[in-house]
Amino acid sequence: MTTNEQYHADPAVSASHLKEITRSPYHCWARYINPDRKPVEPTAAMQLGTLVHTAVLEPDELLQRYAVAPDRRTKAGKEQAERIAAEGLEPVSEADMALALGITASVRNHPAAAALLAHGKAEQSFWWDDLQTGLRCKCRPDWYQGSTIVDLKTCTDASPAAFASSVVKFNYHIQAAHYMTGLHGAGRFVFIAVEKTAPYAVAVYELDHAAMALGRTMRENAMDVFATCKAADLWPGYGDTSVQTLSLPSWATKISTTPIQF
Repeated sequence: MTTNEQYHADPAVSASHLKEITRSPYHCWARYINPDRKPVEPTAAMQLGTLVHTAVLEPDELLQRYAVAPDRRTKAGKEQAERIAAEGLEPVSEADMALALGITASVRNHPAAAALLAHGKAEQSFWWDDLQTGLRCKCRPDWYQGSTIVDLKTCTDASPAAFASSVVKFNYHIQAAHYMTGLHGAGRFVFIAVEKTAPYAVAVYELDHAAMALGRTMRENAMDVFATCKAADLWPGYGDTSVQTLSLPSWATKISTTPIQF
């Protein structure tokens, strides 16, 4: 079985590459391709996300990977955290562990979410050659049951309107299209959205036809850009060869007609 570290070390094109290249090819190169890039140190949010994913999707692995440490602001707490790390476990706070367990209970008690996670396997790695560009691609679904890809997203607001905005902001539709392209046997890509604060409300979403079509188009465009940049070994930023004319956004040009009251 491919480990998470082995998967991320492989240079094949992932959804993360494609989402980053929509920002600019330079950002994609700097983060994923630059041979002199420094390892990305996981943020507190990233570490918490990994803890939550383990608790929800791989509960049998939770205590094999993590151990609760006391307040690390004290000398005794720091020493215990160091002992835990020396044993090959990751020390986490009581608050973060409680949060992960609370989210897990909420997801597992949600009928639609629980049904999706009743069968399948977490963190499987897949590779394929893209028919459009010939580039080697990869994906690692949170959960895959052979016909449905399940992606667990923690968020501040899991309501339909808020999560739809998150899809656009974080390019989740590109991710869905990338995974569906690689896993030909999958017929559905479903999000389990769960809020990070109590009561850890859960919602289960599937993108409509228009959203998936847009995701596929954006993925294809991103793959073309990636292939072109890779072939030329040129990874431009927002504009590298000329001075650009900049216009203000439309909202900034609106002049108030409300009379001033004295």
